[in-house]
Amino acid sequence: MKMHKWLLVLLLTWAAGFSIPASAQNATEGGSTIEYTSQDKAASDPEMADVMRQDGKIYIVVAVLVSILLGVLFYLISLDRKIGKLERELRQ
Repeated sequence: MKMHKWLLVLLLTWAAGFSIPASAQNATEGGSTIEYTSQDKAASDPEMADVMRQDGKIYIVVAVLVSILLGVLFYLISLDRKIGKLERELRQ
């Protein structure tokens, strides 16, 4: 059962980390906003993500990543169950 708690904590931590927006907001310094030039904005925006979002491929990338993470999570849970079963058999 301990492994389930660790996996739950890990999953919640991971979800909380991605729920915070990664994009930087306008930074204020003394009440005035900092403005970016078009060159600074172009350097900070990833071009590949925009292209993938326009083509709809970003959803495929997200689906693959989620399926890999769910597969690893399922494997760890099943492994924990098998180990727990072996430990119970060993005690008896």
